[in-house]
Amino acid sequence: MEFSELSTDRVHEVAVYLAAAEVARRTTYPIEVVPEDRRFLLKINRKPARVFARRTAQERPMRLATTQDTTGAHALVFVDLSTDTPAFYVTPPEVARGEVEQHLDGWDRFES
Repeated sequence: MEFSELSTDRVHEVAVYLAAAEVARRTTYPIEVVPEDRRFLLKINRKPARVFARRTAQERPMRLATTQDTTGAHALVFVDLSTDTPAFYVTPPEVARGEVEQHLDGWDRFES
């Protein structure tokens, strides 16, 4: 099944769990996935991270063009599903449009 065949909610869920797996692979931080209505909150080292995903390269640039609430987020995790291997971008919550892809391997943002 292609990501393009999934609903927006399912793509979000996949992205959250892929981000959680990437955190587990790269760090020793505790991870928690918290259901919230139709979405999920990822907690990394007890700090909230909002996860956003894109399915295709045409959805460029990754940005805060969403109605999902980012209030109280310690960081944002963008999951790029447009290639064979997902890419992860960890940004501050106030990241500007077009600046997402400048933030690679920012998992240290969650250190105590």
